[in-house]
Amino acid sequence: MSNYKFNIDPKEPREDQIERHKDFGKVMQNYQRMTNPLYKTPLYRYRKLFLIVFLVLFVAWLVAEFGENENEKKNSPVDSAQQLKKDSVKPIKDSNFNKQNPQLKSGK
Repeated sequence: MSNYKFNIDPKEPREDQIERHKDFGKVMQNYQRMTNPLYKTPLYRYRKLFLIVFLVLFVAWLVAEFGENENEKKNSPVDSAQQLKKDSVKPIKDSNFNKQNPQLKSGK
């Protein structure tokens, strides 16, 4: 047997239930809303969508604004200068090196 029950002769709805669904203005409004493309409708017409987009942009701006400050603190000029001193290469003072490469002495 199947789990489906088919009601072949349903009861007629009451008169007040029928009247609740006879709102032609609402039907026309829904029709106009569905036929008008979303990209042609201004964003401020949909308050919830506008609020969500605004909040997302605001949070992205806050992250970008305050996220840069943390990076600047980590890479301050004093720290980077000290790092350059540590990473700098010391010149070679080997006399044999200059004898093998006479071009380095003359600067050519």
